[in-house]
Amino acid sequence: MEEHRIDWQMLGNRISEMRLARGITQMELAEKTGLSLTYIGYIEQGKRHGKFETYVQIVDVLGYSLNDLLALDLSTDITDCLFWELSSVLSSCEECEKESIVKIVRDMVQMIQLFHGD
Repeated sequence: MEEHRIDWQMLGNRISEMRLARGITQMELAEKTGLSLTYIGYIEQGKRHGKFETYVQIVDVLGYSLNDLLALDLSTDITDCLFWELSSVLSSCEECEKESIVKIVRDMVQMIQLFHGD
């Protein structure tokens, strides 16, 4: 049977990305989860790992699921990372806000392409 190891550093980085995408500080996450600030920092750095329930609690406070936490290897492709980040930002927006954001992004891409001569 193949042994699977958990990459605690990647998992910690993922939690940090999720927290930052929500605009929450480590202190706020610590307060909302009842975990210490130091422990949150260690988890995000991959220096400590908690019980399964700890990760459930963290992603729940951040408004994500364990599937969200485990679904993407951040080192695979920058496009996937950017897509995930945009998706998480857009998830809290109203439809009219999403449409405005998409229009702004399209306009920015056109401007960048004109500037670079693409």
